[in-house]
Formats: sequence, structure tokens, C-alpha cells
Amino acid sequence: MDIRYLINQDGKPFGSSELKTLSQQLDQLEEADREKYRDQNAAAISGNNSKKILIVSGPGTGKSYLFLDRIDHWFQDNPEASVLVTSFVRKLVADLREDIDNRDSTLNDEQKKRTTVFTLHKFARSVVEKNHGTSEWQFKPYFRIIGQTWKEIIWKDVLKHYPNLDRIDYFWKNFEEQLYNNKLDKGINWQNLRLTYCELCHFYNAAGFADLIIWARIALEENPQLNDHDFFIVDEYQDFNLAEEALILQLVKKSKGLLIAGDDDQVLYEKLKSGKASLIRGLYKSKKDMAKAMLPFCTRSSYHITKCGAHFIAQQRDLGRIEKIHLPLCADQSTPKIQVIACATPSTAVDYIEKFVADNKNETDERKAKLLKGEPEDAFLLILTPAKEVNFYGAAKAKLKQIVSDYKTESRSFSEDYYKVLNYYFLAKNPNNNFTFRKVLFYESFTEEQIHPWIVEAMQNNKNFCDLDNEEIKKILEKCENIKNIIDSGKSIDEEINNLSTHMPITDRVSLKNNLEQHAINQYEITKVEQAEEEEAELEEVEIKKMCAIDLITIVGSKGLSADHVMIIGFDNVNMKRVSENAFYVAMTRARKSLHIITSLQSGGATKAHGFLHHLPDAFVEFHRHRKTDHLTKPLRGKKGFVDYIESLNSKSTKKKL
Repeated sequence: MDIRYLINQDGKPFGSSELKTLSQQLDQLEEADREKYRDQNAAAISGNNSKKILIVSGPGTGKSYLFLDRIDHWFQDNPEASVLVTSFVRKLVADLREDIDNRDSTLNDEQKKRTTVFTLHKFARSVVEKNHGTSEWQFKPYFRIIGQTWKEIIWKDVLKHYPNLDRIDYFWKNFEEQLYNNKLDKGINWQNLRLTYCELCHFYNAAGFADLIIWARIALEENPQLNDHDFFIVDEYQDFNLAEEALILQLVKKSKGLLIAGDDDQVLYEKLKSGKASLIRGLYKSKKDMAKAMLPFCTRSSYHITKCGAHFIAQQRDLGRIEKIHLPLCADQSTPKIQVIACATPSTAVDYIEKFVADNKNETDERKAKLLKGEPEDAFLLILTPAKEVNFYGAAKAKLKQIVSDYKTESRSFSEDYYKVLNYYFLAKNPNNNFTFRKVLFYESFTEEQIHPWIVEAMQNNKNFCDLDNEEIKKILEKCENIKNIIDSGKSIDEEINNLSTHMPITDRVSLKNNLEQHAINQYEITKVEQAEEEEAELEEVEIKKMCAIDLITIVGSKGLSADHVMIIGFDNVNMKRVSENAFYVAMTRARKSLHIITSLQSGGATKAHGFLHHLPDAFVEFHRHRKTDHLTKPLRGKKGFVDYIESLNSKSTKKKL
């Protein structure tokens, strides 16, 4: 069968009727022919001579491999060129960087070095660092990032300058959303607040991620030489907000080649950072000078998972959705169907998870060992939750956390005591660092009322905190020096902790000792921890975390990840009511081999499964109930049997209460 490749060089969107025909033709192919078409279609796209290409394709369709082939294609005609690849997801960036370094391709070592792979935030930081900020707002070298923990604290410092403003009307989130949308409120109060925020960032020599994007764009406008790349690949375009799009447009203004990839079905960050699917939809439907392409076959997920996901998202009510083909590469229908599990209580749901882990212990232990060795592997099991703290599981939450903690492969976070000691030590070595000084003031429990006059005095007189003629400030510096001397004393860690406890409260001596044994505090370690803090802050910006053999992650946090097995918990009318169709689709398509969707009653008041249940096609799903008393999972008679069982559980629960 002669099936055309999925690229429109004339820039036209694919027609709905044509996509339907092509999908039917591709779905009739045998597995070997599917693989052949996948490879040839990708080659046709990566080798296309269009200057600009937009790829819209579903999850797991092999974008990374196409990126590598496109880079090869660019270097063949431009051997001295440089390429920038940017994405939101750190794991995608890390994996792609490793693939480029290890790739057996036409690229020589120098060309591999000239291929830069950054998250958008890291790229923006590098631009602002090189330019020392902007002409209006200068930064000193090695400025710091204001992470999640400190955003609200810095904003309170801003609001303290305006005591007559009602804080309810001027939340940090309101200001951050203005930054995301690249449209600042023109009201005089907001203008003053923005000015003061910029002044404080200058004083602290620190920036938040939202304003960093804007400053990077301004820096590129002022100094185009900061951009020394010729070709660009921009991934996950569906999650860009207006400020990020403005930065990208400035960056690629004079590009020799541009490849943009995304999928509006996977938009996740509308609430988190004002991402707008309308941006990629606008490119797809209106940008005539950009070739349009698709990758139709999912190489990640099994037959039933891919089919079910495609059916689910196709029912989305959003009329602006970009139609696309998303078919399983593997045509093996004997693979497990999606398991939808009914549980009477949260503890029953946790029992189901515990039994699954026990039944697969050998494979899970093997995966943990590989991850500990640093081998590039996905998780064995991802447990995805609509809420970060899983409080809807009540007392069963502790058991769930224990199951996960047994398979932790790393601990990136240090104890609060360690961070405090580190900042006291760093301030003793660098007393002019106002951002560190602000952290120490927080640790010392000074109130906003106490701190505000010091900020005003320092800023008005162009001084640092340490230059102020103030007894409290002098005492803080003396305390920092004492802590530094203890750390540098060369005594045993136990002695150090004992001596530290005379200057500061130690809440967890065991954790502090473990941290100090693994990370002795010195200038080298400070630099490492600062870098780790910034990486952690970037992960937190989009609720993403590092990978373990078994992990408990929010649905939003699963972006860019995959696992052999995925369990979605909280699938009910209470806890998942704020989860969008897109987010649920992303959660489903993280799974490679098996997908389990768990409804447990008595979870925060849940009385039935989420309405998404009725958009899961019976052909690809099996329905079961699980019982904790005998650890048995038994089949139900389809979707109706599942609903009837849930209703019977509710009825029994109501009678008990009566």
C-alpha cells in the first residue's frame, strides 16, 4: 500500500477527512510495515529542505530520534553551524544530550560540542548572566535564582514598601501571572510594585524564573551577539506562555533553520504558568511559511494503552484541538488491557499497590540497582496522584509513602539544619551577599517589621546589609563567623554538631550528621549545593522531579517521564475534579506495559469514579474489584458491573452509618 508521508511542505494543515483515511490505512499495516513506514516518514521529515517545520504528534512517537536526524541534516549542509535545542523537561534535555554525545552519526566531536541542549530556563539564565542583566537592571556576576520557597518572602519585602495597599488585591501569583503573560498591569499601584520588585532583585542580585524569561528577551534585543546559534529545535511548544514565546521569537528571528514540536493534547501548564495551547494551534493553522508534519506511531505504549488514550483524547470538547494520528506501533493485542480497579477504602487501594510491588519485586529491585549505577532507565512503577500530598488517602497515606520510600535511589534534598548551617557559613565568607543575608534573617526569625527598615536604609544608601551600623546585623555576622569557625575547626562531626547547637537550634541531629558526612561544608560544596538548589528550583517550577524505581508523583509532575507500569490514584468525583482531560491523557500515556486506574471510596469524601470513566472504551479496558481481606482482585462485568459495585459499596457504607 502506497501511503504518503505526513509532511505538508506548503504549510497547510492536514484535512480532517484525509487524516481519517490515512489513519485507517496505517492502522491496517502489519507490524513490520508499521516500523518501515515510521522510519521512512521520520526520514522524510528530518531531511526536508523547508527552513521551518512544525511537528505535531502524540506522546511516545519518537520526536527525540527525529531531532537527532534533523541535527545531522543541518550539519551536512552547514558543517560549521551551531544548534540550540530547548525544552521544558530536564529529563528530555538530559536524555537528548546523552543521545547526541553517544550517537554514531555523521557528527564529529566539534559539532557535538556546538550542539547545545538546555531547558528554556537554563538558557535564559545563561543569556542574562552573560549580559549582566539588562541596561536598565544590571546584575552582578553569578546572580542567584529565587526558588519556590523564597518567592513569597521576597514579594512580602516588596509589599512592605506599600503599607496602605490591601495585600489581598496584590498577591504574588497575580504579579507572576502578569510576567507569564508578558503584559504588566498599567495601574499605578502595579507599576510601583514592579519597580520595587526590580529594585529588590537588583539589591539581592537574584531573579525569579518568570522575570528571568523577560530579562533574557530584553538582553537579546539589546545585545543580539548573545545569540550565536544558527539552527533551533524548540520542544513542548504547547506549554509556552506569551513571555516565553516572545523570548523564542526573538531568539530565532534570524535563524537558518527551525524545528518546533508539540502536542496541544498534552498541554499541562495553563494554571501553573499560564501556558497557552492557542500558541501552537496558531502556528499550525495560520503559519503558511512553516511546513506541517506528524509522527503517527507510538513506540512507547502497548496496543491497548495507545488505543485507549487516542480514543479518550479524541472525545475532548475543545473545538480548537489539532487533529492528529496516534496509533500503536506494536499491533500485538495480547498485551494487558487497562485495569480499572474499584476499592472500598484507601487502605484497600494501597493493598492493591503493595501486592503489585511484591509480585514484581525482582524486576523492581533490578531497576533500582540500574538507577543507582546511573544507567539511563525509566521508572519501573509510577504512582500518579492529582494532589501532591495525597492527604485524601488519610491514614493509608503513610503506608503508601513507605512503599515508595523503600525504592528511593537518591536524596537530593538536605535537611533544613544543613541548609541553615550552609547559609550561615556562606554569609561569613561572603558578607556582601544580600540574598544569603536575607535567608539568614529569615532563619533568625526577624519579622517583616524589623527587616523592612534595614532594606530601606541599605537600598537608599547603596549599601549591603553587612555595611549597616546596626547591633542586630553585627550580632548576625558574629554568629556566622562563629559557625564558620566551628565548621573549619577540623573536629569530629559529633563535636561540630554539639558546638553548633550552642549557636542555633538543631531539630534533627541524625539527618544533619548524615548530610555533613556526605557533604562537608566548604566553598566547593557550597557551589555544588547552590547549583543543586537551582536545579531543584527549576524542577519545582513545573512540578517535575528526579526518577526512582518506584515513585509517587503528581500528574503534572509526570510530564516527560515514562515507566513500565503506571497507576493513577484518586480517580473519583472529588479528588480528580480539577484534573483536565489533557492532564489525564498525559498520565495515561506515561505507561509502557500496564496501566492501572484506581478508584477508592472514602478518599476525601469520594462516592463514585470520575466522569472520565465513561470516556474509556470497553474494548481496551478491564474492570476489577480488589479486596484487602484476602488480597484478591476479581473481574467485574464490564463498566456497568464496576459502577454497580461502587454503588453497592456506598449503600453498605450508608447503612453502617445509620
